[in-house]
Amino acid sequence: MTQFESLTLDQLAADPYAALGVRRFINATCHHTMYGGTLLPDVSLRAMQAAADSSVDMLELQRAAGGVISRYTHAEDGFIVSGCAAAMMVGTAAILTGLDPAKMERLPDTTGMKNLCVAKRFARRISPAGEEYVDHGYAMAVQTAGMKFVEIGDGDIATPDEYVRAFEQDGIAMVYWVGYAPAGDIPLEQVIEIAHAHDVPVMVDASNALPPKENLHRFTDIGADLVCFSGGKGLQGPQGAGILAGRADLIESVAMQSAPEHGIGRICKVSKEEVVAQVASLMWWAEQDEEDRMTEHHRRTAMMADLVRDLPGTSVETVFPDYHQRPYPTVHLTAKNGTSSRELLKLLHDGEPAIAAMSHHSDPNTIRLDVRLLEDSEIEQIGGRMREIFAGG
Repeated sequence: MTQFESLTLDQLAADPYAALGVRRFINATCHHTMYGGTLLPDVSLRAMQAAADSSVDMLELQRAAGGVISRYTHAEDGFIVSGCAAAMMVGTAAILTGLDPAKMERLPDTTGMKNLCVAKRFARRISPAGEEYVDHGYAMAVQTAGMKFVEIGDGDIATPDEYVRAFEQDGIAMVYWVGYAPAGDIPLEQVIEIAHAHDVPVMVDASNALPPKENLHRFTDIGADLVCFSGGKGLQGPQGAGILAGRADLIESVAMQSAPEHGIGRICKVSKEEVVAQVASLMWWAEQDEEDRMTEHHRRTAMMADLVRDLPGTSVETVFPDYHQRPYPTVHLTAKNGTSSRELLKLLHDGEPAIAAMSHHSDPNTIRLDVRLLEDSEIEQIGGRMREIFAGG
């Protein structure tokens, strides 16, 4: 008899992960999707539970959610879908189709439509067969709706002249912009000015752009037409939810082709419980004192650094802001004994307790620890496991 044949509802209710034989992780990635996203605050859990005991008109609920989104993002309207990638896909669909139901029914076939999206050059990878391919990352959601990319620049940086030249070709429908950019890149304000001079909207992927709190409304304030937020990252909402904020006409198009309606956005359906919990998380997060929150983030990060400092064969550095210039404090631990970050991450992943951490963007011997949402006891457990690995206990 397998464990699932003997599984009972009481076991599942008491401890779902133990009942299913799934390990719990100490999540030092903060909110990576691989490890289930963030942790919901109590107020969001209570709101979700309260939402579960009634039926509602989902369009009415979405309109109400849009009003709350507008309050905090300064956008004309908003809509909740199943994550930031879903917001990007259905937001792209709205830009492609406007309010035309015939065009909506054709997606992702965009033959005859303006269907080109200007974006900074994506990374290239090599497949196991030796073939080079484009790694669109999260922007795959834009392509999924039927948009084709016009790449400019050299990786993370593009110039004003490159944006201007991109508009010399016919069929440009939108500009895609990631909500954080390296030093030396063209300011988003200038990108918006160039795009709007050609009557082309700009969509911002702000999935992981919170904090700072001002980013809730900054992109809208400077003229972005649509802004996409992850629900299960900085906002500490449900992992399966995301926020789309923007122009009223584009949000109307989103509503016409998203659940509960039929269209390309039907697959982006969220439950009434997720909508309510996402609204609660948005309000809760936006109303926190940002200075107090950042002070606590730095305290926990300093505690983590102190616990792993001076381990044999390692060096430790506290980094703030992160390499994307976001206000995220992290601990970088480098193995000097030849242990790669991949090996160290596996030791943490497979050990007891199971710990999730992050690789470094460029150093193969360094891991990153983001402990902003961990309890002190969990941080202490990470320190203990590191001592086991590097000092034999």
